[in-house]
Amino acid sequence: MNIQCTLIRALLALCVSVQVAFFVLSWSGSLPADGVVQISAKGMSTAQMRTLDLPQRAAAIALGLPALLALCYGMARLARLLANVGRGATFDRATIGHLRAFAGATLLSTLLSIAEPPLRAVVLRFGFGAPAPTFSVGVSSEELLLVLVCALFFLITNLMHEGRRLAEENEGFV
Repeated sequence: MNIQCTLIRALLALCVSVQVAFFVLSWSGSLPADGVVQISAKGMSTAQMRTLDLPQRAAAIALGLPALLALCYGMARLARLLANVGRGATFDRATIGHLRAFAGATLLSTLLSIAEPPLRAVVLRFGFGAPAPTFSVGVSSEELLLVLVCALFFLITNLMHEGRRLAEENEGFV
């Protein structure tokens, strides 16, 4: 079990690194404009991003950063949960708390990533007068599935908490 948890923690670190790299690359404009690989922020093409001046780009980055930070926090809590499971502390209060925090942070990150593109369009258009991408809200099936999985994790944490409470109650009778 410990080896599995270590492997998953390594994959989590890779996942977070890739997410941060994509975020940085999508807003840095460091990739060549005519390159084979194009990385852009959700709802905005690389060409549109390149037309933004520094204050506009900074505002767009500030609007996208909360979703990334929430995701990073959730992944950190998941890594701590896996460390607890690797030690055999599967039903400890801290482990349950880590799972609940992971589910909440992942849900928050998903909702923020859904709200960010239309909010960015509004801020760029009305706050800066920039020709921003059209205002649209898009929700993918993957995002809806992730919201469902987060809700399932909340249910699992409640079941784990109830199982722990019953185990502690049974210990009192012995």
